[in-house]
Amino acid sequence: MRALAELDVLIVDCQTTGASPAFGAVLELAWGVARANRESIAELESHFIALPPGHVVPEQVIRLTGYDPDRDAARAIADEEAWQRLRRAVAHAEGAPTAIHYARFELAFLREWAARFEPGAEFPLDAVCMHALARRLYPDLPRQSLRALAGFLGHGLDLTRSSLGHVEATAFVWRKLCAELAGRGIETWEALQELLATRGPPLKKPKKPKYPILPARYKSLPNEPGVYRFLRSNGDVLYVGKATSLSKRTASHFSARSGKQLAPEMLTQVSDIQAEVVASALEAALLEHETITRLRPPYNVQLVTADRRVWYSARDFESASAIPDEAHEIGPLPSEYSLRALAAQIALAGGAEPNARLRAGAVGVSDLWLPDEAVFRAGWLELTRRHPELAANTASPRKRVLALAKRLLLERTPRGGENDTTAADAKDEREKSTAWDPERVARHLERAAAQAYQVYRRARWLRLLQNSDIVYREPTSTRLRLLVVRNGRLSEALDATATRTPNPAVERGALHATASSDDFDREIYDRLRILSTELKRIQRDGGTVAVYWGGSRLLPAALQAGILRLV
Repeated sequence: MRALAELDVLIVDCQTTGASPAFGAVLELAWGVARANRESIAELESHFIALPPGHVVPEQVIRLTGYDPDRDAARAIADEEAWQRLRRAVAHAEGAPTAIHYARFELAFLREWAARFEPGAEFPLDAVCMHALARRLYPDLPRQSLRALAGFLGHGLDLTRSSLGHVEATAFVWRKLCAELAGRGIETWEALQELLATRGPPLKKPKKPKYPILPARYKSLPNEPGVYRFLRSNGDVLYVGKATSLSKRTASHFSARSGKQLAPEMLTQVSDIQAEVVASALEAALLEHETITRLRPPYNVQLVTADRRVWYSARDFESASAIPDEAHEIGPLPSEYSLRALAAQIALAGGAEPNARLRAGAVGVSDLWLPDEAVFRAGWLELTRRHPELAANTASPRKRVLALAKRLLLERTPRGGENDTTAADAKDEREKSTAWDPERVARHLERAAAQAYQVYRRARWLRLLQNSDIVYREPTSTRLRLLVVRNGRLSEALDATATRTPNPAVERGALHATASSDDFDREIYDRLRILSTELKRIQRDGGTVAVYWGGSRLLPAALQAGILRLV
């Protein structure tokens, strides 16, 4: 009998390019030797594996694993060499007791290697499946995936599927499960194998997920606006969210099955909630952004931008620079390509031939997925049929394109509302086919123009907000609040006893006044964009907004309402 507490166990993890050896190959392999009574992992190794000739790593696998084809392929080793190295590690673990999280999946690839490199030899690994064991020990957990299980037990693991990280996480889980098994009287490898071999009653998922956190914890939060943090048992922040009602919003995460793919995995790990009350939903949105930027929680990954730059465009929209200068003063912009649809459509409206660069830019797609020239020409003709003013020679190509883009954006944006996505646009988003037709080209041309124009107008507005005072009242509140924004940062937030004295002499030309752009970075851009979105919401839903700039100059209400429709 081999005691679990003193047994050296080989931990193995594979990352692959497909679901089975018939449809993929091993991309990365890592292993190490763990023991239940030891914190460290011995003989830890990790290797990228050279892929078969002509084999391409799917884009989804690259996103999930962080694999870099140029960097990682150069240091990959042959699959046969990887097998021999693993065999030497097996020889050091007497009897080859092995723990793999999804053993059925990964053993298929390792058995295929064994059959190729050691035909006729006995397969050397005596493996247990950690996922199957977790389902026996914790049947009510919504997820028993490695990240969910490791997080539930108190181990921090990011969202990248690295074999080395998975070995470390599996070793942590092994130590925790050995302690759980000991508490249930299972203390030897043989007893563990017997447990897994015993056919118990079918494991049925409960109709409603049972999360580890007690409902009383989130039900005790106040019915007020604020920001909440989901925490692992080790104190790691998993997720940050905003709420108009902390109690209702946090309860909604746990009250029903979520359509979001990662939600059950994340909620499996939540052991506590921290909350911070603020004065309004607007201030909750700003605090959420600040907290996510500072803490970078793993499940807010879509809201975290690694590139902190903003961009500035030339007046003809043909070039962009990360540093504003005399030639590049339109900005800030979120990307160097933000306005390329306008540049391309202006060139086409001026009679330029629709080469590949202009076609891709005009419809707002990658060069790898652009319509062919004949279909594009027919689509451009359809666009001018719908909007004859685009082809008229009554104004410059720039003025014609910008006028059309503005009208298209206004048509997509109801008064006081958010930018609308048409049914045709939603269909385009769902379609996986790369087929183009003239009508679809025209739709993309319209959408690309409207979206680029919105970014163009937003840039002016954000420069105005960069140094401003904002007095607002939420739609369902009588509380008047004052936000003081300086250099793009929230300097003060306090109750306002009275509005400031408006200055009726503000001209429309005030919109062209700009504050310094030297301090703008992506964090400031995102903060002011969120502030704009919240001001639009307040105005749309019946609240009040007054924006003061340059000290005490009040932006006229009608002009402000028109701007907010466009940004």
